[in-house]
Order: sequence, then structure tokens, then C-alpha cells
Amino acid sequence: MAKQTVSEEEIQLRKRARRRLVGAIALAILAAIFLPMVFDDQAKPVGNVQIQIPDEKTASPFQPEIQPASAPAPVTAPVSAPVAAVQKPQEPVVQKPAQPDSPAKETKKPVSQTYVIQLGVFSNAANVKDLRAKLSASGIKTYVESVGSKTRVRAGPYASRAAADAAHKKIAKLGLDGVVEAK
Repeated sequence: MAKQTVSEEEIQLRKRARRRLVGAIALAILAAIFLPMVFDDQAKPVGNVQIQIPDEKTASPFQPEIQPASAPAPVTAPVSAPVAAVQKPQEPVVQKPAQPDSPAKETKKPVSQTYVIQLGVFSNAANVKDLRAKLSASGIKTYVESVGSKTRVRAGPYASRAAADAAHKKIAKLGLDGVVEAK
């Protein structure tokens, strides 16, 4: 059989084809790695963020100001200004006669509030058992609640927020995450 001779031009074409193929494979691999990172729609965990919502008894009620559509926007005080700095027109004080023992006042009694730490909601009973065993080995009381076909695991109850926070720190040292809730 005769040996085929390959011209210099054909060799150059083959080299270019190989380079293009290697380049295309490299681009495909880079796209497979970096595009999911760019288009990831999950929020990155920020860490422990403390959100304090004022008690409804101490917070002032929200009263929006309604302006006619044709009126120019009013100049308002900056958000950081104290409430006392914003002037409101004074209304005359009208004293209402005292009502004898209304039923609404009788039903409002101070409710003792307890705190719990929600540790997770599981559909697998083995996961619930493992989590409870890990926490009971550390001396943390847990209980479960059924929510449909799932099981909620909570630690507590604790009499004060400080006690719940201390238990939450102890749970965090075990590598577990939880949320302190008022019950």
C-alpha cells in the first residue's frame, strides 16, 4: 500500500481545526462552571440578622396622608427626625365620660409569654429522631408538632427571651440553626 502524502496546507488546516475544537471545549467548560454562578437566583445567607418589631401597644398607629392628585407633593421632615420635631395641628381635647366596666377591658389580662426555638420541619422520621438525640445529648429539651405530613422540631419552652437566646447559642455551637419565636 502506498503511503499517502499530506501537503503542508492540509497539515495547517488540521492544526487550526484542533485549536478551534480545544477552544470550543474550553469555552463550554467555562460556561458550565460560571454561568450557573451568574444566574443563581438564591439569596446568599447574610448571617444572623436581628429584626426588632415594635410592640403594637407601644408603637404609634400608621396614618398615611392622602393628597389630591393635582396638589404638589408636600415637603416632609427627614426620616431620621424625631417624632417630636414633626409639628401636627393640635386638636381640642374632649373628655369622654367613663364607661362602667366594659367587657373588652375584662378580657384583657396579661398573658405570660414563653419562647421556643424552631429547629426545622422534617418529612423523614429518622431525621427527627437523629436531631432530637443530638440535642438531648447536649441537655436541650425538645418536642415535636405534627404539621400535616411533616414534623416540626422545637426546643423549649423557655420562660424568658434571655433563656431562649442562651439555648440558641448552645444549639449554634452544635452546628445547628434555629429561630427564636414567641409562643
